[in-house]
Amino acid sequence: MFVNIKKDIERYNEPDSRFHWEEISLISVILFRVGKSIRAIRFRLLRAFLNIFFVPIYIFFSLITGIQIPRGCTIGPGLRIYHFGCIVLNPMTIIGKNCTLRHGVTIGNRQTVNDVPVIGDHVDIGAGAKILGKIRIGNNVNIGANAVVITDVPDNHIAVGVPARILPKRSGI
Repeated sequence: MFVNIKKDIERYNEPDSRFHWEEISLISVILFRVGKSIRAIRFRLLRAFLNIFFVPIYIFFSLITGIQIPRGCTIGPGLRIYHFGCIVLNPMTIIGKNCTLRHGVTIGNRQTVNDVPVIGDHVDIGAGAKILGKIRIGNNVNIGANAVVITDVPDNHIAVGVPARILPKRSGI
């Protein structure tokens, strides 16, 4: 847990971004990591006791921030959320390391509960983007603002538009 939180904080403290401890999205990311650790505790009584305190805090911050990162998600270290609000992740979502989410992102299912995306490493998801269904988003991918992605995106590509068109990255992007 602490290693992942450290990597998350490092992403918030990158040279090209202004870091503020009070950035509310960081609180949501840390709460996700803590909640995930509590969920992994095998001793039921201890897990139940900790949940008595954790769940109300999680609900409070979810309401305040508008960021819903359920404990069922699998998210690699280095998650960065720019701007708070309107971020909804399906509990079965899988996200790789060093990924970026922006305001209004939805990652969810299309038809069945298990119909969720798998997102690779170093993926940058633009504001308002929707990634839906049982698809795979490769590594080093950029998803454009307001894109609706319902098909696989290979490594080193971009997805833009509604529905998203998949284009190779040009060098230098």
